[in-house]
Amino acid sequence: MPIYLVRWPDLSASFVQAEGEAHLLDVLDQVGNPDDCEWSIYDGPLFIDFRLPVEWSVQEDRHRTPVAPEQVVLEDVGRLASGNVVEAIELSLADADDGYETGAEVLRLAFPKLHALIERCSETGGEFDGEAALPEAELRQALHAELERFLRGSWCRAKLEKKTDAISTLAREMDLSVELARTYEEIARNQQSGGRDAERPPQEKPSTTPPLFRISNHHTQDCGQPPAIDGDGTGKYVGYFANQYGEQTVFVYDYQTHEASVWMGETGWGNAHRVVDGRTEGIILTESEATWIRACWLAAANRE
Repeated sequence: MPIYLVRWPDLSASFVQAEGEAHLLDVLDQVGNPDDCEWSIYDGPLFIDFRLPVEWSVQEDRHRTPVAPEQVVLEDVGRLASGNVVEAIELSLADADDGYETGAEVLRLAFPKLHALIERCSETGGEFDGEAALPEAELRQALHAELERFLRGSWCRAKLEKKTDAISTLAREMDLSVELARTYEEIARNQQSGGRDAERPPQEKPSTTPPLFRISNHHTQDCGQPPAIDGDGTGKYVGYFANQYGEQTVFVYDYQTHEASVWMGETGWGNAHRVVDGRTEGIILTESEATWIRACWLAAANRE
C-alpha cells in the first residue's frame, strides 16, 4: 500500500498510507476538507522516531556493571497519566542520515518554494545541507509563496458558496471535497431507489408476500446477540453491509430523532456506534465500510 506525502493548504504536511487516491480522499476527510491539498506518492527515505514523553535516568550507574531495576528512576509521567497516551507520543526525524534525508525530501516535495530558497543560500553552491543562514526578508517571501494553496482554496470556497447545484450544496453543507460529494451523492442516489419502502405506512405494505430480504447472523456467540431490527418499521432508514471477510454491519437512521447508529458484529453486536454527519464515532473503519456508512447517511438525510 503506497505512502502519500500530502501538503495541506497551511504550512503543514502529512504522511498518509492509502490504497489509492479515492481511499486517500476519504482518509483526509476525517481531518479536514482535502479540496485544497496536493499530494504525491512518497518513495524517498523514511526514518521517524517515536518517543513517550517521559524522562528517566539510572542512579549510581557504574561502568561495566549491570543495571538493577531499582536503579531506574522515572520522572514526571503526568502527560501519560492524565491524557490520551497515543496523542502524547512525540514524533521527530531520526538522528541519522536517513532521518535528515527524510526531512530534506519532505521539504523538496511539500515546500518547494522554501526548499529553493535554502538551495540558493547554501554554501555548497546548490547542494542542500540546511546549514546556510536564511535572510529573513527572503524567508518571509518564500513562506508567503507557500501559502498560495491557502489563498487559492479561499477563492474556490467563495465560488462554491454561490453555487446552488446539488453537488456543491452537499459539499458545502458537509464540508466535503467536491469529488467526495459527487461520489457519495451517486452512491446515495442508488441506495435510495432500494430503500423507499422504509417510510410507507403499514397499510401500503404487502402482508402476505415473502420477505424481500432475509439474512442470518454470521458471527460467533462471542460477538453477542445481534440487534433485532424491523426493516418494515415506519420512520426509519435501514441499511445492511458485509465486508470481504463476511463481517456484518447494520445501519439505522431514525427520522423522528434525526439520529443514526451502526451495529457491527466485529466490535460486538451489543455496542451501538453513533453516526454524526456520516462519520462513525469510536471505531476505525475500512475504506469500504466508511464509504457505505456515508452513503447510508446521505440517502437518509437527503430524503428528509
